[in-house]
Amino acid sequence: MKYLIAILLALLAISVTSANFQCGKYACLPGHSCICDNGIFKCVYVCEELTIVQTVTERWVDGADGPSVKVDVEVINHTHRTIKDIVIATDAKLNAGQIWGAQLNGFYINMASYVSIAPGKSYHFGYINKGDHAARLWVQNIFISA
Repeated sequence: MKYLIAILLALLAISVTSANFQCGKYACLPGHSCICDNGIFKCVYVCEELTIVQTVTERWVDGADGPSVKVDVEVINHTHRTIKDIVIATDAKLNAGQIWGAQLNGFYINMASYVSIAPGKSYHFGYINKGDHAARLWVQNIFISA
């Protein structure tokens, strides 16, 4: 019985730590952003360095599937340095075949490795979401270069 309890506690510890996003030697809480600024990692609740602006550009109803929306996403760099290695999180179940300009990996949207956003500039990608509104997106991880 003691071994069973020990195994269950170990599995609980693993599940709790894996629910957080690794940020250097830290683990960011869900809904927080990991920022690597010149080699220094930090977890923040509000990512002021990068803004995500979503615009619903089309709406339609697919019979029994219900409503869908096409969304244009603009990711804006508010820093005076280049941002790369951008990972955006979502709690929506998006379809990998219905996203363009980025790659979907589960509940994470990864910008291609060649994508970097210069100071004051933006990057666009898009997706289709089931429902009548845009998915909730937040910055999960960014790397700010020197």
